[in-house]
Amino acid sequence: MFTKVKFNSHKDEIQEWLHDASNFKGDCDTVFFPKDHHELNSLLKKSNADKVKVTISGSRTGLTGGCVPQGGILISTVGMNTIWKFNRVKMIVTCDPGVLLSDLQAYLKERGFFFPADPTETFCTVGGIVANNSSGARSFKYGPTRNYVAGVYLMLPDGDTIRMRRGDITDKRGVFAAKTLEGKVLNIRPPRLKVPAVKNAAGYYSKEGADLLDLITGSEGTLGVITRIKLNALPIPEKLLSCVAFFKNIDDALQFVSESRAEGRGINGDPEIDPLTNTCGSLSALEFFDANALLFLKNDYPNIPENMEAGVWFEVETTENTHDEVTAYWLNKLERYHSSPEDAWYAADDQDAAKIKEFRHAISYKVNEYIAQNGFYKLGTDTAVPVAEFDEYYKYSVNLVKEDGLDYVAYGHFGDCHLHLNMLPKNEEEFAKGKEIYLQLCKKAVESGGTVSAEHGIGKLKKEYLKLMYGESGIAEMKRVKRYFDPSNILNTGNLFD
Repeated sequence: MFTKVKFNSHKDEIQEWLHDASNFKGDCDTVFFPKDHHELNSLLKKSNADKVKVTISGSRTGLTGGCVPQGGILISTVGMNTIWKFNRVKMIVTCDPGVLLSDLQAYLKERGFFFPADPTETFCTVGGIVANNSSGARSFKYGPTRNYVAGVYLMLPDGDTIRMRRGDITDKRGVFAAKTLEGKVLNIRPPRLKVPAVKNAAGYYSKEGADLLDLITGSEGTLGVITRIKLNALPIPEKLLSCVAFFKNIDDALQFVSESRAEGRGINGDPEIDPLTNTCGSLSALEFFDANALLFLKNDYPNIPENMEAGVWFEVETTENTHDEVTAYWLNKLERYHSSPEDAWYAADDQDAAKIKEFRHAISYKVNEYIAQNGFYKLGTDTAVPVAEFDEYYKYSVNLVKEDGLDYVAYGHFGDCHLHLNMLPKNEEEFAKGKEIYLQLCKKAVESGGTVSAEHGIGKLKKEYLKLMYGESGIAEMKRVKRYFDPSNILNTGNLFD
């Protein structure tokens, strides 16, 4: 009935299902590859009846161990990979959870559209990005996946399914009133948590008047299995200015980012101003690389200028009519912050823009390769803090790692005040030291009004840091919601909390 693989530790082909991109490893009895809703339904019903743990997995590109099994069985959604239709008028695409993001973006591009959340890892599955509320470089303008989830079918651990369309099931007087397709009535009390006012992917979504879709998005597979997805798409921008600029002085780079962030937020957030007709265009991405990150990439990108303390990639949406004016505006700004336009890389066409985007993504791949080669799991922060705290937090983080003599690279979505500081330990002693530093950086982020995870989620690796944000009472709130959806506690056990 099912395509399945029985585990045998001597078979190399089995091992790929026991880890994710963080190099966190696990084990389980069997891997199943259901090809449709019916096979998945039978698997869940049997597992729930037998109280067998079930881990849901997509492409295993996550960085927190969320899809890594710790016993029981693993169900991979990669066989459920059909893009069903695209409604051009409503701009909604319907697909299965196992569809790769790269395939979805290619499908939409043929029709003149794109999925705006645009996570860095294009080989992730669509189910994975919804389960983790993923985001990427363009989150500065477009925000995370949650903003674009129009509907899902959610299969509960007992096999019943809830059909959700945005606006149909909302928090009214502290209850989500839902009904499964099989007729079961649900009265779900949402979690009440104090959530930081920053880009955040840590724990269950909590906001009065929220949609049930908002709670499911980012719940890391702990409440149900997403079996069908409807996502909002947007038309591809008419023109783009994509540029990587280099700075000999890091303070110049940080000030350039700070001014650009404030300017972009002001325009993009003002409904009275059309950003595409404004002199500076519509800023969609604002990314940072420190000197160590540039050196880390130098072998692959030898045209990185020498002796630079920082690089900044920015992407601006324009039109045919405004492109030249917008380009001149940004070049003048670079010169004001002592960044030579001659050193910068510009995208003259779509092919150049794709190469620049590859450069942005390359640092993540290189760090993951280093970690895997050295046999550790990843020690990379995913913290974000309020704008007013960010420059101080960045300098605190870098100095803390320097003081302990650890190799590191720092980069991230600085438009969102979101730092990826990756420590690169060479031995067990340095790894232990790195874990202590990681905890300190998470504590500092929370004390500053921020989050321990802005985009990667919590999974199994960051549970102790989630407690820093919400305390025991907040964790208890999330556990209460989990028990309602999954009373036998079989789904993705160990994600978010014990």
